[in-house]
Amino acid sequence: MSTKGKQLSTKTREKISLAKTRITKSALIEAGQNYFERLASNPKELPTLTGFCLEANISRSHLSELAHKYSEVMDIIEKLEQLQEQYCLTNGITNKANPIFSMFILKSKHNFKDQPQKLEQNNYLNVSPELLADALKLMKD
Repeated sequence: MSTKGKQLSTKTREKISLAKTRITKSALIEAGQNYFERLASNPKELPTLTGFCLEANISRSHLSELAHKYSEVMDIIEKLEQLQEQYCLTNGITNKANPIFSMFILKSKHNFKDQPQKLEQNNYLNVSPELLADALKLMKD
């Protein structure tokens, strides 16, 4: 059946795109395990999603499609993000990695901030005139 000349919905295009791939869930899990082993054997390597995509031989845009399809892929992504955050924290503080670059990654990808959020307080009170008069009288005494 040909779809030539027909308008396809976005959902149909995604299904066709996923159907054309040769990657399986087990291949993705195996690629994740291989990538984690490579990271363990080379502690100087920064864990990235790009490294996992290269190991699995898929594109980054295709990775997001597969993450929605397979929960195991989402678990691999979350573990990579945690490893990257840990790498930047420990190696950035000890100067084993560039501290400025580590700070950049932590701020841009892991929502770290330079300073804590400022709390705002308003001092608008509704005070009755009688109470205000009594307070002023006590202040004058």
